[in-house]
Amino acid sequence: MRITNRMLHDRALANLGRNVEALARVQDQTASMRRLLRPSDGPTDVRFAVKAADVNDAIRQYQANVAGALRGVSAADAALGSVGDLLQRTRELAIQGANGTLSPENRRHIALEVEELTRQVVVHSSARVGDQYLFSGFQTDTAPYAPPPAGTAVVGPYLGDAGELIARIGPGSQVAVNVSGDVVFGPALAALAQLHGELVGGNAVSAGTIALLDAGQNAVLTGRSVLGARQNRLEVTAGALDELLLASQARLSELVDVDLTEAITELGQREAVYRAAIEVNARVLQVSLIDRLQ
Repeated sequence: MRITNRMLHDRALANLGRNVEALARVQDQTASMRRLLRPSDGPTDVRFAVKAADVNDAIRQYQANVAGALRGVSAADAALGSVGDLLQRTRELAIQGANGTLSPENRRHIALEVEELTRQVVVHSSARVGDQYLFSGFQTDTAPYAPPPAGTAVVGPYLGDAGELIARIGPGSQVAVNVSGDVVFGPALAALAQLHGELVGGNAVSAGTIALLDAGQNAVLTGRSVLGARQNRLEVTAGALDELLLASQARLSELVDVDLTEAITELGQREAVYRAAIEVNARVLQVSLIDRLQ
């Protein structure tokens, strides 16, 4: 077969085109610091990179879930801690009210403080994170208790439910992030109402009422213990997810990030090849078009 000038031109331009493509690819990789810029750069590695990116996204979602759960658990624990302090003060008043030397008027004065303490307990039971109540179960848009009417410490019924709010913190792993308000506050509120009734009536506080107060404190402490265990688990999980994300990001980086030293070396080689190709073709073909490409 006879080799024509047209064939020489076409072959020369095709070779130059391949050199330009290779040079442009390395330039893009060096500028972007990414080895995989398009599927054709390595179909297998691209598939692995997509899977690795999906894993990273899943880990970040679990991290967000854990962070949200920690906010809720920490806020709930703080609320229960405050209620525990209020109940301790209430018990002190109950012991004082049990003193047989107090007058009915003195006991009614104590009842006023018990009434205020009851209101504060109800306030803490309505703790929220954002616009969601923490102690109402699934009824997160409803406060668990309404404040007692003026002049009384009798709180109305629990307005939430027993629903457990669940946070997914890993593949197949989840944790409840709330405790039910009627479980942690109900016994204390019942004790406060009974204590207030005795004091308003001018009667000495009974041993049974003090026992009810102790039961209320124990319910709060139990709730704090449950939340504390969950908080510990969430904190451990948060640390594990941080390490897992670092490892996953490193894997993704291995797949898609360019070795800068290697890329710069290849860039120099590609530029040298490109210049050599232009020079050789210009000498062989002596075509002005080749000259213009320099």
